[in-house]
Amino acid sequence: MKKALGILGGMGPQAAIDLQQKILDITDAGCDQDHIRVYVDNHPQIPDRIGAVIRDTLSPAPAMQESLDKLASIGALCVAMPCVSAHFFLPKLSIPPDLLFIDMLKVAAEACAARFPSLTAGVLCSEAIAYSQILTPYLESLSIPHLYTHAEHQRLLGRLILDVKVKACMQTAADSLLSIAGELVSRGADYILLACTELPLINQYRPLPYHCVDSTAELARAAVLNCGYNLRSS
Repeated sequence: MKKALGILGGMGPQAAIDLQQKILDITDAGCDQDHIRVYVDNHPQIPDRIGAVIRDTLSPAPAMQESLDKLASIGALCVAMPCVSAHFFLPKLSIPPDLLFIDMLKVAAEACAARFPSLTAGVLCSEAIAYSQILTPYLESLSIPHLYTHAEHQRLLGRLILDVKVKACMQTAADSLLSIAGELVSRGADYILLACTELPLINQYRPLPYHCVDSTAELARAAVLNCGYNLRSS
């Protein structure tokens, strides 16, 4: 059965567009009609996720629920949310029983296990993910060795993520991302897990010279398959 996809976006807006483009790129389609029907709520007014996790500011959960309900009401049967940090609030959402919500953390961890079994992941993520450690159980459940960045580099990553959101200099962001990733590799990481949806945008501007797992790309793959479509042959 072919399913319509809902994208719960806006966190940030460019990440939702990146997910849509990646879905288009990997869907096995010979014409317009072969692509997935997609409903998008690119809702930038959802309150800040990182502040809510770290500083207990206004919760984004009610606004996320509003978007989820809208997507379900117009026909989405499968939902993807291109924001890793927002998954912290997933337990607070009421998901209709007939709606499949794709867990981005789960599909990213599964990709690590499938592509790099027994190798060590260097995790690049937002401060909310590092602080809450919500990704760690997913990695540990699949016996994935992993490293997080030092506190100083984690703060720098936070600034890079904000820079992408405000369209700051991508050249500078790419230089900084290379430095942070290189430090993880020097400590034993065999590949880099881009566990924030802004980081693949930097990596697309100038790819890292390391093997990477792109969490947005993995979410796109899961969306295509869960909606009942085939992946394009590479």
